[in-house]
Amino acid sequence: MKKLLKNRKLIAVVALVLVVLLGPYLWSRFVSSSVQVQTFTANGTQPEPAKGTIRVACYNIAHGRGLAESNWDGGDAATRLARLDDIAELLREINADVVVLNEVDFDTSWSNNINQAAVLAEKAGYPFRVEERNLDFRVLHRTWRFGNAILSKYPISDAAAVDLPSFAGWETMLAGKKRAVRCDVTAGQKKFRIFGLHLSHRSEEVRERSAAKVVQLVRESPHPCVVMGDLNSTPPGFPKSSETPDGKNAITTIDTSADLHRQFVDILAYGPQHALPFNEKNLTFRADDPQIIIDWIYLSQSMEFEQYRTVNSLLSDHRPVVADFSFE
Repeated sequence: MKKLLKNRKLIAVVALVLVVLLGPYLWSRFVSSSVQVQTFTANGTQPEPAKGTIRVACYNIAHGRGLAESNWDGGDAATRLARLDDIAELLREINADVVVLNEVDFDTSWSNNINQAAVLAEKAGYPFRVEERNLDFRVLHRTWRFGNAILSKYPISDAAAVDLPSFAGWETMLAGKKRAVRCDVTAGQKKFRIFGLHLSHRSEEVRERSAAKVVQLVRESPHPCVVMGDLNSTPPGFPKSSETPDGKNAITTIDTSADLHRQFVDILAYGPQHALPFNEKNLTFRADDPQIIIDWIYLSQSMEFEQYRTVNSLLSDHRPVVADFSFE
């Protein structure tokens, strides 16, 4: 009898330990799908008057860690908050109508559990925003919740996550994966669709399949589209380009689709003779020693680029990319 009671107590202790250790994680994964995409509108918002030219920007803010290599680095809480203030000031200077942010934290321990999208939206003057979580889980007292965000000065609607191919199925099940986010933006009488992308950094094959899926979604869209973000890919003829074993490339897949176009390069011809000059002002990564272009803005064929530029900034390891465009 005493042995039975002792075994029961041991089982109870083990069960309690498992609940304490695994409970927060299991609950966070259970509810993650219900909060994967959220849309917010500031109180008392008055949309900006519509303009003939729309300005968009994409910026991988690297979790607000600056140029640090590790997400756990980047300074103390005060330093990180000050850096967010500087990023907000940079966004005000860029003055885009719509901004796609990659690697933005919504509730993550290494950035002091601050919703960076909410802070930047408020301080940079964006009353409309969409948050999309790529990774979302909790272990004990630490949380990992981050992904993509869209900030807008114009009303947004029909926001949704875009499921992209996984690098590994078990990773997706346990923690999440890189996805895209999309929403419709209404500027006066005009409406267009934004796709915010952050593609795999580990596999060109995953990137290429992701690009093919986005192209298909653009083809099916009822509105002209802007596709932008950290694509982690650069086309043949550009520095550090990579291909799949069967010779495919994510940027090539987008370019040859005829659904989207980008600046600087003849979309039907490749090679160094067609590539954009590799001077520092065009490169996006790393910001402190730029070597490659992996952050891109694409437009539907019905849209026309008016301006395209990369902004020199050391607030992240990526540089922001900005484009002005018009369409009927």
